[in-house]
Amino acid sequence: MFQRDYMLRMIEAVAQAIGRVMRLLAQKKPDEAEQALAEAYNGLSIDKELLLMLDGRSLRAHFGEPDKLVLAARVLICDAEVQLHKAELRAAAKRLKAAQRLLTEHGAPPAEVSAELARVHEALASRSA
Repeated sequence: MFQRDYMLRMIEAVAQAIGRVMRLLAQKKPDEAEQALAEAYNGLSIDKELLLMLDGRSLRAHFGEPDKLVLAARVLICDAEVQLHKAELRAAAKRLKAAQRLLTEHGAPPAEVSAELARVHEALASRSA
């Protein structure tokens, strides 16, 4: 029971941080958005560089719960958007690739997360062209 409550609080905190990041991006404040993004990564209890580097199977073992895999993918997608706003196209691509790895490991990600990933991929492609 305690572990489930902890997980729900963690998911809520990370989701709120993602919401703040998106609001700040809408206000064209990418540096502040990056600071809020750090809160989301902290909520996942994993170093950002480790999240970008590890394979899907290792990350699945780390997170345990499928919902955490999806949440981590959403943080990476959000980070890719921050990088796009800063014109850091390579960094954005790296984060999208890591998010895709997590979603592939998940198996059947929620449709809205797949749509988010596709939207940011399209934005990156249009910027890269």
